[in-house]
Amino acid sequence: MPSRQKNDEVYRLRSFAKINLGLEILGKRRDGFHELKTIFQTIRLHDTLTLTPTAGRRLHIEGNDPSVDWQGDNTIRLAFDTFGAAFNLRPGFHIRVEKKIPPGSGLGGGSSNAAVILMFLSRYYRRELSLNRLIRLGETIGADVPFFFIGGTALGRGKGEKLFEIRDLGERTIGLYIPDIRVSTEKIFSRFSLTSDRFPSKIDSFLKNKKLAVLENHLESVTFNLFPELRMIKEKIEMNFNCPVWMSGSGSALYTIAPRKDLSRLQTVFPGLLVTRLLNRKNYHRNWIGVSPSGKASVFGADIRGFKSSHPSFFKD
Repeated sequence: MPSRQKNDEVYRLRSFAKINLGLEILGKRRDGFHELKTIFQTIRLHDTLTLTPTAGRRLHIEGNDPSVDWQGDNTIRLAFDTFGAAFNLRPGFHIRVEKKIPPGSGLGGGSSNAAVILMFLSRYYRRELSLNRLIRLGETIGADVPFFFIGGTALGRGKGEKLFEIRDLGERTIGLYIPDIRVSTEKIFSRFSLTSDRFPSKIDSFLKNKKLAVLENHLESVTFNLFPELRMIKEKIEMNFNCPVWMSGSGSALYTIAPRKDLSRLQTVFPGLLVTRLLNRKNYHRNWIGVSPSGKASVFGADIRGFKSSHPSFFKD
């Protein structure tokens, strides 16, 4: 939920990360993108965006991560431009970003930032946007942006913009290892080679039996060939701690879902391991999509709360 300071003119927004619970590449689309199947899952790791309205129409963005071009075409600026073009507005804001989700980690930080800004502007300007309208705006910025209007656990199809509700996994503990490596999603996909072999979907299997161990990420082989140190870290964790490790998205973040005591033991070997939790849809909504501090209704009204899957019922247990 966005919070305000006493002067009622400073807004603090949480922008949560995601992991991919499995990622399967199904083919190449006519528009040049890949057709994929994945399960998105929000986690409690988040950036904090502090917004202060200004009298003019100038947008000033700054942040603590020097690797981000804050004055260039970052996703926050693209979200402002997209919203402004849709409603003929030129909002003026000063924005400070405290970034904890590293760019190029496969955790969706930039997409999350864009979605949060679109939701904020919808509320700030009292635009009654449907979830479908927000998704259409978001997907022009990035394929992962639409998921962050929903949160929790969701099946993604198409480029990732076609979303279907899945029963939440609960707020399990997760060990997240984020090496100091920035991976280009475009580069990974450009080097991915489709094969003619057809294998049963591990994601479909997971949706039926909820066994995490069956999941796999088709992009791991490409990313690991470019960054062999990632493969070494994954293998070291799996061999010494007997727990499956996955890469999120196109990398570079690696994660395992395990009891906290096991993760504490893992931290002795990997001091940089971050222990956090999965974030279910209900708590995701409470943290951002819920009732605003002024008591006004959510930007979505009943739309997000009525979000249902169009898939067969076994997708929801």
